[in-house]
Amino acid sequence: MRRFAASLFLFVYLFANTELHQLTKINVFMEHFKEHKLENPDLTLMGFVILHYFSGNLKDADYAQDMKLPFKDSDCSTWSPSHTIPFPDYFVLSPLVSMEFHGLTIYDQSVLPSLHLSDIWQPPKTC
Repeated sequence: MRRFAASLFLFVYLFANTELHQLTKINVFMEHFKEHKLENPDLTLMGFVILHYFSGNLKDADYAQDMKLPFKDSDCSTWSPSHTIPFPDYFVLSPLVSMEFHGLTIYDQSVLPSLHLSDIWQPPKTC
């Protein structure tokens, strides 16, 4: 039972926090390969992979479909908005307010009660 639970937790972690969840798009890969195979019967699976993964991002007629293939985009959920606080667009940063300094006002502190008599950390008293 422990081995099953550990395997389950590892599986869930890998699919949630790595790009391994891209494997769920394997059906899109197979359907797109079938479409290309109908257009060009001589196309092999390796040729299809080279065309879509090792030839750069060619912006052809089916570019939108190409970007739905697994591992064509990076949408890893590790740094999703649930982990960060997005900065709202409606906040506008204004320039800092400048304050003018007119001098230092000195207050008479002799009338303030002394707080050191009520402090807990006083030196020991000898009577």
